[in-house]
Amino acid sequence: MKHPEERWLSSVGWTRKDLQRYGIDREECRQILTGMLAACRDAWTCGFLRGFNGNMSMRPSGASVFFVTGTGVAKGHMTVSDISLARADGTLICGRPLSSETAMHAAIYRRRSDVSCILHVHPAALLALSLRVPREQMLALSLFEAQVWRDRLGFVGAITPGGAMLAEHVAACLGDEHIQAVFMARHGLCAAGNDPVQVLGICEQMEHLAATQLLSLQ
Repeated sequence: MKHPEERWLSSVGWTRKDLQRYGIDREECRQILTGMLAACRDAWTCGFLRGFNGNMSMRPSGASVFFVTGTGVAKGHMTVSDISLARADGTLICGRPLSSETAMHAAIYRRRSDVSCILHVHPAALLALSLRVPREQMLALSLFEAQVWRDRLGFVGAITPGGAMLAEHVAACLGDEHIQAVFMARHGLCAAGNDPVQVLGICEQMEHLAATQLLSLQ
């Protein structure tokens, strides 16, 4: 059976030399593809992603390109052929058409050299909570961990998804290195970090607190 990077190379019509041309290590490529498939599946299992919404990306170390989920991909059933490669400016290098939010990933990577993994989800509890309480009250709970995580959460207003304006606002918010995730009004949550486990864990923490707050409002 072929390794993940070999299946991906076959799906885009590339060879290992093409990976080298973009400064991507073969073993790291394998880890990235495996990590993205697992994280998207876990996010789908958690209910953070439904249908075709959400997106994820990972940037190889020392490279100016990044892997990102393609458009119209059901994240719970992804294969390596659903993952594309994009330039630093968010334009397609190879693979299927890019996610509509690729510009947001590109903007974050430009702003944060320490970030190598980004996950954008549509968590139901956070979205529901945003419809029930003002932004200032979101995750404002008298629990020890609540303030810790709320301090790591940034907010941007309701901006049309998929455009340069939303991309720049989210990236600017994450310009504060203490911020680990940004809630986008009427849209969802974008978490940034170093690996799939970390970004998924950030989303889980925020969603758990939101679900707890919703219960307290009943």
